[in-house]
Amino acid sequence: MRNALQDQLLKAGLVKEKEVKEAHKQQRKEDRRTPPNKADAAAEARAKSARAQAEKAQAEKLARDRALNAEREARAARKALVAQVAQLIEPHRRPHNNGEEAYNFVDGAAVKRIYVNAEMRAALAAGELAIVRMRSRYAVVTPEGAAAVQAVAPNFLIMQNDDAPPVVDEAYLEHPVPDDLTW
Repeated sequence: MRNALQDQLLKAGLVKEKEVKEAHKQQRKEDRRTPPNKADAAAEARAKSARAQAEKAQAEKLARDRALNAEREARAARKALVAQVAQLIEPHRRPHNNGEEAYNFVDGAAVKRIYVNAEMRAALAAGELAIVRMRSRYAVVTPEGAAAVQAVAPNFLIMQNDDAPPVVDEAYLEHPVPDDLTW
């Protein structure tokens, strides 16, 4: 179908039949093309949003998995360290269960007590023996065992007296500590 303007231009000889057909052909091509639809743009925006949310969820899951793996590895490393310390302590351990005297020592912020005999008490006070934490209990070990534990895990060594003389404040020189004081 031609419009009136095209017919008039053909009659006047300003355009040729071939040019009119070419114009029709171009017009039909343009008509067949679908114009961008607002609904398509909205659907595309929703798809982008969904992709972004999926990527964000994937990143969060990955971060959570990494944190759980790190926690699992830390637990396994702690367990391995405890087992290694137990292996170091066993050959240097001295039995103290049959003691009748209480020996008090400080573990962190708490004062703890183990029962030892008089000989062990004197050795602990002199620094000839040491106390280490073994799982949830305490063990009395030789200085070699204490040195081995100190090298691997210093926080497991609870108490080891050294041979250094105690520091005495000059204000208390007049007030000596009684010999029969048990701490």
